[in-house]
Amino acid sequence: MEKHACIYCGNTETSESDIIPDALTNARITNKNVCKTEHNNKFSDLFESEVIEALALITNELDIKSHKGENYAAYPAKIEIDGIEYSTKMISEKDLFNGRKVLVSTDKKHKLSSMDKITKIAKDSRKVSEVDINKIPLYKRVEININIYFSEKMFRMISKIAYEWYCSRNGVVGYHDEFENIVKFITLGKGDNPVTIFQNEELYKYCGQQISLGSHCLFALVDNTGKVNVIVSLFGIAMYRVVVSDAIPAFCKNNFMFMELRTDSSRKELTHVSYEEAENYFFELFNPSNFIEGANIAGTHIVIHKEISNIDVVLYPFVFNMMKCFLEIRDEIQEPNEKIVKILKCNIQEVLQASTLHKKSIQRFVKEYFSDGHEPIRLNPNASNKKTTLLFYILFVIGRDNIECIDDKSLQEIAKEALDMGVKSELIVTDELEKKLQNEMLSTEGYGDMLEKGAEVIKKWEE
Repeated sequence: MEKHACIYCGNTETSESDIIPDALTNARITNKNVCKTEHNNKFSDLFESEVIEALALITNELDIKSHKGENYAAYPAKIEIDGIEYSTKMISEKDLFNGRKVLVSTDKKHKLSSMDKITKIAKDSRKVSEVDINKIPLYKRVEININIYFSEKMFRMISKIAYEWYCSRNGVVGYHDEFENIVKFITLGKGDNPVTIFQNEELYKYCGQQISLGSHCLFALVDNTGKVNVIVSLFGIAMYRVVVSDAIPAFCKNNFMFMELRTDSSRKELTHVSYEEAENYFFELFNPSNFIEGANIAGTHIVIHKEISNIDVVLYPFVFNMMKCFLEIRDEIQEPNEKIVKILKCNIQEVLQASTLHKKSIQRFVKEYFSDGHEPIRLNPNASNKKTTLLFYILFVIGRDNIECIDDKSLQEIAKEALDMGVKSELIVTDELEKKLQNEMLSTEGYGDMLEKGAEVIKKWEE
């Protein structure tokens, strides 16, 4: 048997396929049994690129970028400046006023850029007026494309993720008839659509409480009808069930699997033959024979486990519970309705707001706003950008309180105190709270120096 052969067509000239498009994750996983052109590169044109573009706002906010490029994804936005609306594609707010970009108003009657550039464009100084972007009202609006989550291209991409992951974890080489339907759907968009989307709100909430913000999760199990299912949770926003095969292929032994891919590129993983084997393994961990005598503390003998230090014990109950839900909850659809749209919008809002509270986000913010030789920071009291305001406020608190070092825990404590969040509260920056944070900073003498001081602390935070 060939060492490598394409799982879509059997071609022995294979390449390495990113199971999840690398523009959608910082934690790459690959399958080496995919031919380079027909079933790797072409998938980008057939369905992946459109999905990636539609999810640009999500990946940008989560600080995810393709290893093939240096920049984060640009997303479409409408910027209202001094009552005039401009349509643009942006990578960051700083990108808007870098002197290189020319903003064109939606009605095509106005242009905005640096004075030098706009004067050259106008060719008549009488047509040019100067505005202070630190004082004029500025608002950003972004439209969320909900329909992409129900599109055929999304379903084909999700099917590809499920199929390639299941095959990679089972060492599948070459094409096999057991996967005929899903292969036909991925490659041609034909056959029975193997994908449905969960619309149970409690299921999303439980999963979201257990995994890291913005993580992708993959679960493999055999359902009550004997079909092999792979559940794909995309950023924790949408959760899909994919029927990979109508029965367990004889050459695939691993049918109870879990993987979480985090935005910081770390991952968690479980692989077992079956639900029963995983349960037996977990409970056997607590067999007394697996413990040995440890230290003597003040006359008290303690015992330690022989191998449990390498095992995420807490992960097992979560995965068991999720698998049980997937077996018993069949509340799924393929077309959008009011219920699922509400769930998706809520999940998107939570991801976008909470993306502020992680290390990469504030490090990127400091890099963009506090580069060497930058202009002094002047906050605009008339601008509205909740994430930017919160990040400035975090730097302000670090500088004001003379905090000399920062870590993930203290970062979140500062943010939660600013937002007056309880243990289980959602991270929501209201219009009123944004104005309150702005006023507190602007009314503090020397707030600019405090921002600079806070930025220096973040710059020293270990990569």
